[in-house]
Parts: sequence; structure tokens; C-alpha cells
Amino acid sequence: MSNKNYIDNKRFEELISLYKQNPREHEDELVGMFDILITNILTSFNFKVDMEDAKQDCYVLILKTLKNFNPENGSAFNYFTTVIVNNLKLIYSKNKKYTEKINDYIENQKLKS
Repeated sequence: MSNKNYIDNKRFEELISLYKQNPREHEDELVGMFDILITNILTSFNFKVDMEDAKQDCYVLILKTLKNFNPENGSAFNYFTTVIVNNLKLIYSKNKKYTEKINDYIENQKLKS
């Protein structure tokens, strides 16, 4: 039985290895797995970020860090979950600080009026 929200770590690691050898042939399946992982993390942790922007940002980061993954140092699932969660925390913090600055600016403008 296949679950569309589940990632088989063995297949995930195998696919990463195959992707490193031949990116074009394995890109669609790998992107599909990363989509599941990113979506599950976004919904599970309920990050207050724009879902589509956050996904795109995570994909860019994953493509940059993919070459660094070594299965001898741990599972792909744990490695990329950590990468994604840390990235989403950073996005959330930046958005929060930006919103606070905008709100402070608006408040200051009201006081000047």
C-alpha cells in the first residue's frame, strides 16, 4: 500500500545517489519526494510563511545542499528535514522582523501626523 504523504527513506537515498549520477533522468521523482517532505514540514510545524514562496526557497536550498549529503553520516530524511526546518525558521524570523519594522514605521508616521 502506497501513501502519497510518506517518504521511503531507502528509496529516497537511492534516488539521491541516482540523481547525482544522472540528474535529468531522476529529477521528477526526486522533486516529488522533496515536495512531500517540504509540504509535510510546512503543515506539521504550521510555519506562518507564504507556502509557495517558502517551498521555492527550500527547493533552491536543497539543490545547493544535495551534493553535501552523505548517507554514511545519517539518513536523507533526517538530513533534509533539518535543512528544511532550519531554513523555514530563518524565513519566519526574517518575515517577522520585516513585519515589525513596517508596523513600527507606520506607527511612527501616525505619530508625526
